[in-house]
Amino acid sequence: MPRIYVGIDQSYSGCAVVSFCPSTNIATEHVYDFSPAKAGTGPQRLGYVHNILREHFMYLRQEGTVGQVCFEGYSYGSKFRREELGELGGVMRLALVQTFPPHLLRPVAPTTVKKFVTGSGRADKDKMMLAVYMRWKHESSSHDAADAYALARIAAGLESEQPLELKFQQEVIDSLLNPKPSRSKRAA
Repeated sequence: MPRIYVGIDQSYSGCAVVSFCPSTNIATEHVYDFSPAKAGTGPQRLGYVHNILREHFMYLRQEGTVGQVCFEGYSYGSKFRREELGELGGVMRLALVQTFPPHLLRPVAPTTVKKFVTGSGRADKDKMMLAVYMRWKHESSSHDAADAYALARIAAGLESEQPLELKFQQEVIDSLLNPKPSRSKRAA
């Protein structure tokens, strides 16, 4: 079975999941609609999101050997809908740990994803989508799918035996493999 790497970008209204196989250079993209009109609200919505993602993650396990799974971490500076985004993120994480071993799961900060693709942690959504296309010739169906594709590339880079060709990409991989202790841990 081929080894695949998974990238997940979840937003309030949906979720993009990309699986990438470096040996064939094929990426498969799925974008799910989690809007209230489709998924409902409150606990009903959380159950819907969990069921859809759990089913998709189980499908991925059947498609090949899953390596690292990178998902966009929380945007701690967000001011709007933080609680709802936290609930949706928690449901996604629950579906992940119910499907994959925890050592394969890795949150990646939004700024880190941007740096991996563009060299800067401050790129806007359109620049990210264009950079994904220009760098890898992957035409994404949405901004979320472009970020998920980048996350799948990061996941593959985490297990690559060869250094990545661009210095800023290798810096991202090195920082994820060898994270610096947080300020609170250094002070203790």
